[in-house]
Amino acid sequence: MEIADVVTGLDIPWDIDASIPGELWFTEQKGLVHRMNLKTGERKVMLALDDVLFRKSYGLLGMAVHPKGNYLFIHYTYQVNDNDLQQVVNSRLVRYDIHNEELTNRKVLLDEIPGNTYHNGSRIIISPDDKIIFSMGDAGRTDQTQRDDFLVGKIMRLNLDGSIPEDNPVSGSPIWSRGHRNPQGLAFGRNNILYSSEHGPNNDDEVNLIRKNANYGWPDVQGFCDQPGEQEYCDEHQIMEPLIAWTPTIAVAGTGFYDSPKIPEWQNSLIVANMKGRALRVLNLTEDGEQVDQEHIFFQKYFGRLREVAVAANGDVFVGTTNTDWHPRFQPWMYDGLPSGPDRILRIRAVNKSEMIDSLPVLKEDDEAMELMSEGWQNPVGEEELAEGQKLYIQNCLACHNPEGTGAPGLYPPLANTNWVTGDKIRLIRTLLLGLSEPIEVNGETYNQEMPSYAHLSDQQIADVLTYIRNSFGNQADGVLEGEVFVERQSLNK
Repeated sequence: MEIADVVTGLDIPWDIDASIPGELWFTEQKGLVHRMNLKTGERKVMLALDDVLFRKSYGLLGMAVHPKGNYLFIHYTYQVNDNDLQQVVNSRLVRYDIHNEELTNRKVLLDEIPGNTYHNGSRIIISPDDKIIFSMGDAGRTDQTQRDDFLVGKIMRLNLDGSIPEDNPVSGSPIWSRGHRNPQGLAFGRNNILYSSEHGPNNDDEVNLIRKNANYGWPDVQGFCDQPGEQEYCDEHQIMEPLIAWTPTIAVAGTGFYDSPKIPEWQNSLIVANMKGRALRVLNLTEDGEQVDQEHIFFQKYFGRLREVAVAANGDVFVGTTNTDWHPRFQPWMYDGLPSGPDRILRIRAVNKSEMIDSLPVLKEDDEAMELMSEGWQNPVGEEELAEGQKLYIQNCLACHNPEGTGAPGLYPPLANTNWVTGDKIRLIRTLLLGLSEPIEVNGETYNQEMPSYAHLSDQQIADVLTYIRNSFGNQADGVLEGEVFVERQSLNK
């Protein structure tokens, strides 16, 4: 096999579609849809969204091109309110006509889907019976994943015009299955079997076989029905267990089905991209497609974080990296030797021996999975960070908020014992980046003094001063990372 770049210089390619022979469609999370001629290499931006809300794990997410080349479907997040300090997030599913090399006739198929700063999904795929299959994460609303009056935590099925198929299990609803945490991949295999890959919490990333009206258990069941309390729930609700699960989690992502004779060892297999696991996993299926027979690991750590997989009809496999996304900035200790530079799309294809180039490195199947470090979401604060933050506090904050962080009654709010400081880090970071010019309420008292923007400070300086105030004046909270500031600044500067 040959592995080569087909697209470089990308910023978080989220979805790839190779369903049109000779073409490659792909997205960037910041709101761009690209179309590429694989023969000539010519590339065109087909769509640049002006209302996408892009930050961390949300933005332009799922995409699918109809196999006949007449429709494009996308799912993306957008901001509902005008308050950049406390954004309200929704998402929508949209269809475009593809006509004369342009996208026309935008039509919103699903709107005002409740969103969040995490777990918005998503993937889109066109089924063999010409329906839209669309996955949506729980959007942090775990109490709604089992309820059929909410769309979060579901895999959905719609007609191409957005109407509800008459044979859907819930009358008048797009819901096809429920009890999902955050599905990240969709693929159809032999016998039109639908598969999904799904993020677990700190355990039990899953690959599931998706059936009509089935329940996959979240949040009451994680992975298999093998924990105290889960078995009774599984029996009562007829929970579908996964085909395979991974603990610790490897961050399963995009999934494709491979059945080409070009790579016979991969026939009748699911190809699953891994972000945290930094590998491509090939899951050989049994003949009936109902079980995983063998698991193979390829390219571990070589290309870094892998987010998406698309399989073309000719047997070529396209894989998108995601090394520039938020995760390595928030948890740098987890990623030794991560490739630098922009993201790219790779093509894996079978070649004859005469086409092989001796000077290229030879990559082989990995014998075992690498050991994953703890995510350690709590960011411990050391003396060095506090010292740097204290200097910045004295220079920039002390005049108004006082040496002890008490502020001034009626003029400047206190920094001690307030949720504004020890609570939502996103709001706190954005307060420094944007400043304040409107009244705010702190500990029951209203303050209406202007605070200037401190966007001139570097990401590290903002992280240091916020870490200091979150751990001074009697406060005790985890620190702020430079990467967290970077993500918020990037979102505001879009």
